[in-house]
Amino acid sequence: MNFINSVLKVFVGDKSKQDVKAISPLVDKIKTFEAALEALSHDELRAKTAEFKAIIAETRKPFNERKDKLRIEAEAIDDIDRREDIYQEIDKIEDESYAAVEDTLNTILPKRSQL
Repeated sequence: MNFINSVLKVFVGDKSKQDVKAISPLVDKIKTFEAALEALSHDELRAKTAEFKAIIAETRKPFNERKDKLRIEAEAIDDIDRREDIYQEIDKIEDESYAAVEDTLNTILPKRSQL
């Protein structure tokens, strides 16, 4: 088994290195805000957290309303196949919601060290 793993690592690469490489851009983006955040007091950080939570809640609101309507519809339906379709649609809406929040935060977050 060790031989097979060694051969796979040569051709495919090490999984942990691939994972690190995949998340490195996100880590670098987070680090750009480090200096600005370190300069904030605890109260200012709490205020930023509340601000971000409000922005996220407002962005997600229309998506949550659509999901709530679909959940009500799913509970009222006896057809299992239709119910499964509804839950898959809810999952898609959740993905759209995450993307919308990310887009919103990317547009409102200031450039490095201007937090």
